Amino acid sequence: MKKLVENIANFKLIENAVAEENNDSSDLTIQAIVAHSNVKNSNGFTLVDDALVFNREFYPFLFNHTDTDLLGKTKTHFDNKLNAYVSDISVYGDRQEIIRAINEGVYDSVSISYYLDEYSFDEDDDIIVTKATMKEISLVSVGADDEAKLISNELEQEKKAHVLAKNRLKEIKKNYE
Repeated sequence: MKKLVENIANFKLIENAVAEENNDSSDLTIQAIVAHSNVKNSNGFTLVDDALVFNREFYPFLFNHTDTDLLGKTKTHFDNKLNAYVSDISVYGDRQEIIRAINEGVYDSVSISYYLDEYSFDEDDDIIVTKATMKEISLVSVGADDEAKLISNELEQEKKAHVLAKNRLKEIKKNYE
């Protein structure tokens, strides 16, 4: 019995350590439009209105839909005004190469993955999704929805201003050499 209590105590300590690790202040938090409703994507799928079902609050944020390449977590919801699914994404701080690539604009596209529950076919044999279960969001080079992108924010504007200032400084320096 004593050994069981020790094991339980150790498990709780590990669980708490993991929880603290995931709240790293160096995480990158961004938003993305991950899919548009009532628009056919390049795979021939159309999500009808608010077709996605969410079974939990957070889902994996992966790299290229690879289950073994976890970048962070995402919380996704349907935005009626945008007629699109929007994700609040947190890229874990230990994925600095991904954070750097996002900040430098190397990656700006995302892709949503879901399980089909209810669907039909249109006259072109494309799939009309009326109900699907959310699976994950991925950072990709090119997504099926051309407009599924990371949303620019104040940090992006600040970065552009910094790059412009740096380029201007190089020009000024060049004139004096």
